[in-house]
Amino acid sequence: MKHPASILLLSLLVILAAGCKDKESSPIQEALGAYILQGQEGSFELYRIEKIDSTSFRTEFERRQNVLDLKLREETRFYENYILERKPKNATRHREAMERARASLKGLDSLRTTLEGRLDEIAYYDYVFSGRAETANQATDFANTYASITPALEVIALSAAQKDLHKSGGRAIPGYVQLFEEAE
Repeated sequence: MKHPASILLLSLLVILAAGCKDKESSPIQEALGAYILQGQEGSFELYRIEKIDSTSFRTEFERRQNVLDLKLREETRFYENYILERKPKNATRHREAMERARASLKGLDSLRTTLEGRLDEIAYYDYVFSGRAETANQATDFANTYASITPALEVIALSAAQKDLHKSGGRAIPGYVQLFEEAE
């Protein structure tokens, strides 16, 4: 060792630089903070975050397809029951819901076709995190909270329970939200 002092100094600088880097906010922290604060003045501090899963567009299309298939089956069952009970107003309401579900399935197929080359790309990542948001009026602690975030850092879902996290997952599919806005 020719220059132990210079090695020690270099090591100290590396440690200090790493310590400063930890204090800076990450792009994920910024995205979560913006989503949680929703334009309010305040701050968000991320204590811990862990990536726990990822979902491809293909998997998300399958989930949405299953949800819409289930909706169509339920509406069909209600429609048939109301026809048998001779309740035409109720039957009409469920027939219209069946038509909307069929139109949604057709729209979903169209979206899938437009993304055909990207089906195996990541639609979003699931994270579990802990942190704290503070505004002038309130402070909120987040302990073991779940978030789905796209690779472009768009937060599409936030949930206290992991089982509820994918209910909004379709939002990661380009055109999905517009499909259902047009259906209304």
